[in-house]
Amino acid sequence: MSGKKNFPDGKVTFIYLYRGGRCSGLAAMLGTALKLHPRIAVSEGAMHPEKKYRGKPHKYVLDYVKDMEQDLLNARNDRVFITHSGCDKEIVDSVRDYLGSPGVFREIHETRAGSVVSSHCGPGTLGVLFIAK
Repeated sequence: MSGKKNFPDGKVTFIYLYRGGRCSGLAAMLGTALKLHPRIAVSEGAMHPEKKYRGKPHKYVLDYVKDMEQDLLNARNDRVFITHSGCDKEIVDSVRDYLGSPGVFREIHETRAGSVVSSHCGPGTLGVLFIAK
């Protein structure tokens, strides 16, 4: 079974990435100073940054989901998960509305991120999880 998970960061992701050994201290300092929000992909068991976003959470989270549109359209259509570590309900609801609009997925589930994702990415992290075809 192949799957893909993507997580844009929460409020202080670079600090959590640094503490987890996923980026250097300089990268953490610069990313935090520039208010960047990285998209972290998990594929084949490894985490890696894919893209960086700027702006307020409502905007960059939707930009993140929209950037995955082609992958979502090519995913298995039985279910998709919105997994987060304490995101605002408004943000989760807007992601749910966006994922439901094309009518691709039969089920949309909301789950809380586990301790591994939360400890590596920090509070406010949101991810969209699906199984690739």
